Amino acid sequence: MIKFYFTIFLFLPLIVLGQNDIQQIVNSEFEKGHFNGTVFYADGKQSVKINKGFSNIQFDVAIDNNTRFPIASVTKLFTSIAVLQLQEKGLIDLKDKIGKYIPNLPENCNDITIRDLMTHHSGLENEPIKAVVNKYSIDDYIRNFVKKSSNDTLKFNYNNVDFVLLSKVIENITKKTFSQSIEDMIIQPLKLENTGFVSENDIIKNLAYGYHNYSFGEGEKEKPLFNDRRYISNYFGAGGMYSTTEDLYKFLLALKDNKLISEKSKNEFLLKTQTDDFGDWLSGKPTFGFYYDDKENVYRRSGSIDGFNAEIIVNKDFDKILIILCNTDTADLQTLANRIYLKLN
Repeated sequence: MIKFYFTIFLFLPLIVLGQNDIQQIVNSEFEKGHFNGTVFYADGKQSVKINKGFSNIQFDVAIDNNTRFPIASVTKLFTSIAVLQLQEKGLIDLKDKIGKYIPNLPENCNDITIRDLMTHHSGLENEPIKAVVNKYSIDDYIRNFVKKSSNDTLKFNYNNVDFVLLSKVIENITKKTFSQSIEDMIIQPLKLENTGFVSENDIIKNLAYGYHNYSFGEGEKEKPLFNDRRYISNYFGAGGMYSTTEDLYKFLLALKDNKLISEKSKNEFLLKTQTDDFGDWLSGKPTFGFYYDDKENVYRRSGSIDGFNAEIIVNKDFDKILIILCNTDTADLQTLANRIYLKLN
């Protein structure tokens, strides 16, 4: 039988009603087998963090404040900010064709623009499963999995290949590896001590294991979990990073305070929708980094890889922030995040 682990950390004076609401929701989802992870909420007046469950189920290692989670497609937010930084420095133009930066692409891929990649209008195919069951360098990944069967760049197609290509563009501009570029441009300036890139060859202290059964809030507690692992590092700027809720909170506050990009770039690209595409499962229209939900007037960023799930909800002023990180895919994180965020606002 799995033991019960539940910790609450209060960072600022907390409205008790808010704490109790979050605790009841998380307790209920945990008891149903639908949640295993960390919830963080802050609005400038109150802040709460709840850890629930295990970072390693085999050895009963409880999730605590030091637990690091792979953040899946939340990585795309970091990549987007790096591109906007390069644009502000005049090193890249969103209208640039990627053939300018990446040699030896398939002929019909050279005219894809940076903007096309950022908005998932490249027309590129989704990567096959074999792209992450074996280890690939970024160049080998591009050589094997960048394929375009249609010239229709008007159609929205969310995929990881777009952001792997952006990772390579960043490498060729900075003359550094993608991970080192993000380290220099974002991680070190903000002192994000628990943020980095997953590497299957390295032992990363306090990194959670991932477990999946693809139930996403629909399964029974008794449904088996599996931890056959993909090469998360193959996702590069599409999903290769890990972090904690505290570090992600620092990152979001830096966006609020214009420490990473200017107010102009933030308003024009990060907060402004770039296309009219509305993805039901994304619950919003794309900006460069978020998805804007005009029904609730919030910005969302989610991710899911190999059992790891992440969900961020933030308002336009970045003063009401919810971050949820999980290492199982048993939760319907979007629904859970909505219940928590909307109850507190």
